[in-house]
Amino acid sequence: MPQGGPFEVRPLTPHIGAEIAGLDLSGPLPDETVARVRAALGKHLVLFFMDQDLSPDAQAAFARQFGEVTPAHPVIESLEGHPEVLPIDGREDRASWWHTDVTFLGTPPLGSILHMRTLPPVGGDTMFVSMQAAYDALSEPVRGMCDTLVAWHHDAFFAADVDAKGGYEWDGEWHDRLYPADHPVVRTHPETGRHGLFVNPQFTRFIGGMSPLESDAILDMLYRHCQKPEFSCRFRWQQGAVAFWDNRATWHYAVDDYGDALRIAHRVTLRGDRPYGPAKPPR
Repeated sequence: MPQGGPFEVRPLTPHIGAEIAGLDLSGPLPDETVARVRAALGKHLVLFFMDQDLSPDAQAAFARQFGEVTPAHPVIESLEGHPEVLPIDGREDRASWWHTDVTFLGTPPLGSILHMRTLPPVGGDTMFVSMQAAYDALSEPVRGMCDTLVAWHHDAFFAADVDAKGGYEWDGEWHDRLYPADHPVVRTHPETGRHGLFVNPQFTRFIGGMSPLESDAILDMLYRHCQKPEFSCRFRWQQGAVAFWDNRATWHYAVDDYGDALRIAHRVTLRGDRPYGPAKPPR
């Protein structure tokens, strides 16, 4: 496959997901190609590249063409010798729940790039949801309410790990504690201007200014709404495939249906900005 030039964008669903055919990600891409891939990401929110042969360094180099690469994770250990690469091993952890990566920080990642290294013979798909399509499908009164809300995100288990380690590094700074982060319930995409919901069952704890009953009821309603199949796509992995998703506008879920088979992937993430939206204008 060529490393630049023409490539084909094949949408998977009307709202989310597209396969990019005809690109080799193992070397530098021309600026025009990077711009087209970035535009495709903004439109389709998750892109899939098949048959890629990437070393950890090559994967990080591909990511750097789209922004600054973060440390592998603020809490979890990186791949040995590769501080920007997070190994995701089904023997250690299975993220079989809907979430958006690392929203418990003030500046969650822009996006994530996952390279499948070892694949189960069957199963192990990943599902993605467009939070922009979910927002657009809300009734006008509910959209109006959500536009005014701010929610708090936190993870007690990661906070305990940070306490045990004595801190964590993010945005080039050392932080001694993992404090809750507040984000608008409706986030404005900084590149496309589209609005999308920005809450998730894994890290969103409560909506500010509400009683627990009110907050829980609204969040539960939003979560049930976002899980409608119409807003989603499901990717069946192949050996060497790469997924590149926009963390500012999606959920994802790693389906845990592959038993004792090995499923190992490498992930790198791109540094993001501070979320803003109608309830929390940019600083």
